[in-house]
Amino acid sequence: MLEKLFKGELSLGATFWKFGVLGLIILHFALRTFAGLLAGHLKGRTIYDFFMHHFHIVYTSKLSILWTLCYISTFAILIFYSYKIVIAVWRASKSYDKSIWLVQLSRIGIVLMVALVWSRILVR
Repeated sequence: MLEKLFKGELSLGATFWKFGVLGLIILHFALRTFAGLLAGHLKGRTIYDFFMHHFHIVYTSKLSILWTLCYISTFAILIFYSYKIVIAVWRASKSYDKSIWLVQLSRIGIVLMVALVWSRILVR
């Protein structure tokens, strides 16, 4: 299914709304959840500062390591998914012949959606 999505073989509506908008919202929510869970363990420090200066294998909470791995994994997935979903919507819109307006709106909309998600992550 993801292969068809990334090739642009699914309908424009499904690609844009289900995988584009909803998919980005779910990944953003997951990232914010892991960031919140991790923030309680970091006590105001950055992840880099925590693991470079305050981390100890015996005394550090195992949950802080788990939440860090979840956060970094979700962040990496979001980077990959953001790139691929823009390309998928672009490809799906090429085969949509009912309305040139919807083609252009979907292209602009997915770029704005990705920009909105990343602006909410990078500017906290």
